[in-house]
Amino acid sequence: MVTVIELFSGIGGLGYGFAKAGFVIEAAVERNPARAEVYKNNIRPRRMLASDVRAVDLTKYRHVDVVIAGPPCRPYSLATPRFRRGTTHPEYGLDAEVVWAVAEVKPKAVVVEEVPAWDPRPLAKKLRKLGYSVKYKLVAFSEYGVPTTRGRWILVALRGRVGIVFSALDALKEDYQRPIDLLRDLPPEPCGVDPCKVNGKVVYNHINSSVNSKLKELIPLIPPGHSLVSAHKAGIIDASSYVRNVAKKHSYWLYRPPLDGLVKVVPYPRRSLMLHPVYNRMITVRELARLYTYPDDFDLRPLNLDEMYRAIADSVPPKFSIKLATALKTIYRE
Repeated sequence: MVTVIELFSGIGGLGYGFAKAGFVIEAAVERNPARAEVYKNNIRPRRMLASDVRAVDLTKYRHVDVVIAGPPCRPYSLATPRFRRGTTHPEYGLDAEVVWAVAEVKPKAVVVEEVPAWDPRPLAKKLRKLGYSVKYKLVAFSEYGVPTTRGRWILVALRGRVGIVFSALDALKEDYQRPIDLLRDLPPEPCGVDPCKVNGKVVYNHINSSVNSKLKELIPLIPPGHSLVSAHKAGIIDASSYVRNVAKKHSYWLYRPPLDGLVKVVPYPRRSLMLHPVYNRMITVRELARLYTYPDDFDLRPLNLDEMYRAIADSVPPKFSIKLATALKTIYRE
């Protein structure tokens, strides 16, 4: 039995993969109480701590084998306004808490994921000073069966040969499914209640927001693979009579994913009114979860609607995290 503690867990996109790969989630730490509840309900760790990582006594977990973490990305993410990014952001430097946790827990392995704009070198240097071999790689999720443009730094630290983990991960690459194929069997219309039952099957979180009447005239004009702004700039539609200063609008506003291809990351899907690839409405939470490869029994309640969308967009797709955890298991077969 190999045990794990997860820091900055969110709803559990990373931890879900480790649980499915056979690791035991000894504890998970997430300061957002509602996200912590989602993690607890779906992944069922031995202990769920709705707390700031800095307030947890990690000496209680010195028997744990693996520390996994996804520190807050907002200080580095390009989705954060430029004037808020960097050292002035209140969450800047929380990745250093991983070093403190590792020094307390002394695990055999450490796994950290973070956005491409993050610099993994300072954390790697500190972990090496603690006696770990460290390797990091910028990974494209699309190479592991997830139809998204998103990539992440994956840092692995071991008390041993770390290269074998990435070699094992490379061996697990697979093609992604077309977005439209992932959504095809879901009800064409959102449910009025959550959950709902369709053809005898319980469907969770198949809910969305309505769109105001003026925008409803524009939505049918936006082709798959385009946002309102990109379609306007490409000359596909003229949105200027509907929206003032359309060229200055956010590039992901009213974005419709492609039928066949990679889906762009929309950091705030509800605010940006992310659309269904075919239907002229906003994408539902369950449809977005499908695109991120969450299983249908992963229930995002009690989050409110906006937080459901945001929590999915913030997370590591489970299909990738299962492969990452499976690759890490190779060190326990040596």
